[in-house]
Amino acid sequence: MKRFTLFTFLYLATGICLTAIALGYPNMTPNAKTRLLLSAGLLYLCAVFTTFPFLHESVRRSQARLRDKPAWLQKFVAIGPWLAIALALVSAILNVLRHPWAIESLASAALGLPIIFLSVENLFVRNQISQ
Repeated sequence: MKRFTLFTFLYLATGICLTAIALGYPNMTPNAKTRLLLSAGLLYLCAVFTTFPFLHESVRRSQARLRDKPAWLQKFVAIGPWLAIALALVSAILNVLRHPWAIESLASAALGLPIIFLSVENLFVRNQISQ
């Protein structure tokens, strides 16, 4: 655990918020509470993994190997994180619109947060490599 990044603190803050919501509502369904705690647990794991340099090094190695691949694969890998972010956001918005302000819909939307944060971090690291 050598370094803390902005994403480490983002994962921790979001995980703490989701845990507080899950434990703060006594009349929440067990399914929603499980989804919130699962999402918070994934965010805590992401926070721990981002402190190790192997995550950034693996992105750097994959970026170097990608230069030898065909152009269509390079473009797909560049678009992949954006596509994951868009799909997670659309899914979350549809869940919230289907059941406005229901805690169950917010719990379902929270499952997309680790995907969004990991994709944004991947884009950030790739941007640092390209500069």
